[in-house]
This record gives sequence, structure tokens and C-alpha cells, in this order.
Amino acid sequence: MVLPWEVQYRIIHYLDMPEEEENGDKVTSGKRITTGIIVNYLLVCRNWYGMCLPKLYFAPALTSKNFNAFVDTIIINKKKNLGYYVFELNLSTILQSGKNSFVSKLLRRCCSNLTKFIAPQTSFGYAPLISLKSCHDLKFLDLGLVSETVKLKELFSAIKNFTKLTHLSFPRSSIDCQGFQDIEWPQNLRYLKLSGGITNEFVIDTKWPKTITTLELSYCPQIMELSIYSLLSQIGDNLKHLFFHYPMPSLTENSLDHIFTYCANLISLQIMVDYCSKWCFSEFMLSKLVEYDRPLKTLYLECSGSLGLASKIHPDDLTIAILESRLPCLKNICVSPKLGWNMKSDEVADLVVSLEDQDGSLYLNY
Repeated sequence: MVLPWEVQYRIIHYLDMPEEEENGDKVTSGKRITTGIIVNYLLVCRNWYGMCLPKLYFAPALTSKNFNAFVDTIIINKKKNLGYYVFELNLSTILQSGKNSFVSKLLRRCCSNLTKFIAPQTSFGYAPLISLKSCHDLKFLDLGLVSETVKLKELFSAIKNFTKLTHLSFPRSSIDCQGFQDIEWPQNLRYLKLSGGITNEFVIDTKWPKTITTLELSYCPQIMELSIYSLLSQIGDNLKHLFFHYPMPSLTENSLDHIFTYCANLISLQIMVDYCSKWCFSEFMLSKLVEYDRPLKTLYLECSGSLGLASKIHPDDLTIAILESRLPCLKNICVSPKLGWNMKSDEVADLVVSLEDQDGSLYLNY
């Protein structure tokens, strides 16, 4: 019996289905783990070649070893236009320097259907930014690994017409904020990660898009407390997820105590104990909402491990907030072992019991 080509195509589809899709899990890492398409499938027959080729190039797994061969295949073979099949381009593992021309050419060849792009750990100069303009279907843009200064004005000039862009991560090393007053934000931006050399002037004077629901701040050496609350005063009520990462050297030991005042609708929050105190969870800073229950479900307490931080936030501070119904929806508390809590103490046991009463749990977040 010979199976129809349509049935064979469905079989190939299930072989190549990502594990996250099969399990119904939410994809948070940006990784696409496949269960099956291998090069040998292309050798079965011409029809199998045509069916497998798009799946093979959908999200190529690139390393420093196969990157040059991939570039040659995409760029040199113009007849087959293999870049048309590339939807996700992850160059985070590419360590070579001086490859601006390669990145630029790849973006031009893959621009037709590219929806996700993670920039390499090298420079990302003017030429790649020009090529980036052609990727109109881009939804996910991560420049977090870029090692050289990116001019903010040129970046936003490249992405201003990206109506489908929902995720944007700034470079981690440095960014030139000159001319930020004239930038236009993508109209459907949902996730924004700020990092690198962004200035207080940029954060305070920018008109932030109300569409942002997830905000991350990671190593912003210049950003002060005033800038953070100026930003949150604009979009804090819209945020569902807020994450702070260490280090933020311009913040003080209690700079983040007012987070709940500005962000009443958070579902998940990661906060650095280095920059907050027990007053963050007091009835003055974390008051009970009148119109609805505070929706916070997951709380991450991270810590750098520096001396003197173990006593800043006590388990009882959270237990009291839960018992007073100021965190009625809280299900998960993830605590860094660097915080120094004694997980066998009575205080931690009381916190666990109060969480279990509302079907929650306490986790050590290694």
C-alpha cells in the first residue's frame, strides 16, 4: 500500500513538531527542540526533499563550526533561495568577530519570512541595521549579546515600520541614546528588555508605549531610582511581568520598595533583595486593593550573595502579607539560596503553610 503524499506530509510534520508544542508548555527560553527531521529524509525521493527542506531550514541550529557553511549555502545558492524557508535565525552561539557583512547578507537573504532574530556576540553595525529594515514580518528581535555600541536612533529607524514586532531586547554592553526624542516605537510591542548604557534622560523623557506588558531591566549602570519610577508611572498599571536583574549599581539598598505602589496588576515579579527592604511587603507599600484582588501569582526573590543581605527580608514579612490577604493570588515564591534563609526553620515552615492554604508552594531557585 502506498500512502498519499498528504498523509506522508502529516507524518513528517509530527516528526518535526517542537517538544514544547507537543507538551503544550509555554516557550520561555526561545529554544525550539525538534524530535526528528534529519538530513537523510531529503534523500528518500524528490517529493520528500521538497517536503523536508522548509522544515530543515525553519530554525537552523547554528554553531561556530557550521556557521560559515550555512552562510555559503544561503548566500551563494541564489537559485534555490533557501533563505525563504528561514523563519527563526539564532546567532547567539556565533563568536567570530568582523562578520558584519555575513550578518547583513544573511538578513537580506532571509528577510522574506523571518519572524525571530537573535543577534550574534559580535558587532552589529550600520550594514546589518540597513538589512534589518527588510524583515517586515519580524516579531522577536534580541540584540542582548551585541558587544559594540548601537545607535538608538538608527535602530528605531530600522524597526519603526515593524507592525508585528512584539519582543525587543536592547544590547547589554552599550547603546548611544542621542536623538531618542525622535524615535517611533513599534505599535504592537509587548516585551521590552532594557540594558546597557541607557541614560536617565532617555528613561525619564521617553514616551513609553502603553502596549508593553513585560519589562526587564538588566545591568543598566546609569539608571537611578527616579528614572525607574518615572518609567513605571507611565506603564506600571499595564505591566503583567516585571523582572530586575543584578547588577544595577546606581540603585540603593531600598530603591525598589515602592514597586507595588506603581504596579498593581503584576502577575509575576522578580526583585533583587540588594535593592529592596522588608518595607516593600509592609501594609504601607503593599496595601490591599479595594476593587479587586492583587493578581500577583509568582514572586522571585533574587540576591547577589553580598554580606548583610540575609537579614533584609525575613520569611515572616511575606507570611504576614499573605495572612492579611494582601497577596491572595500568590502561588509560587522562588527564593535564591544566596538569601541565606534556613529552610528548616519555623519561620520558613510558617510561610510554607500559609502558601499551601492558598494552593501555593515555596521553591529554592538555583
